[in-house]
Amino acid sequence: MLKVRALGALIAVVLGTLLTSNYLQPYWETAFAQSVESSRGWFSLPWLAMTWGWDILVAFGASLLLALTLPRASKIWWYVGLGAIYAVVRFLAQRGLSAWNADIRFDLWHYGCYIVSVVGATLGGTVALTLAAWRRRLTIVGGGR
Repeated sequence: MLKVRALGALIAVVLGTLLTSNYLQPYWETAFAQSVESSRGWFSLPWLAMTWGWDILVAFGASLLLALTLPRASKIWWYVGLGAIYAVVRFLAQRGLSAWNADIRFDLWHYGCYIVSVVGATLGGTVALTLAAWRRRLTIVGGGR
């Protein structure tokens, strides 16, 4: 029963994150619009901050939200799975294949957008698990105050 609850939480977080991130992404892009206009190429810092930065931030936030809904004994694999499922759903929803004749640098940037979602979710899961372990340790040491 515990895994069914955790799986339901994972699915709810992925769907909620997709809806929220699609709504908020234009505001993020507007914040970077001027610096991106003057940049050169897919791997310029302003362009990566606008695209990959958003994906990392969203996945990081989603993993912290997932941490609130998972049982205490959860493992890092739930967060890696969150990033992977989020990336696959985005890939399928956006018809993520690039053109066969696309430049290799474009392909690296394009598919990197999906990989950084896994990285962001894993970082968020690491933070959540570290804070949970720290909190449990304080509770044990403090005598349950």
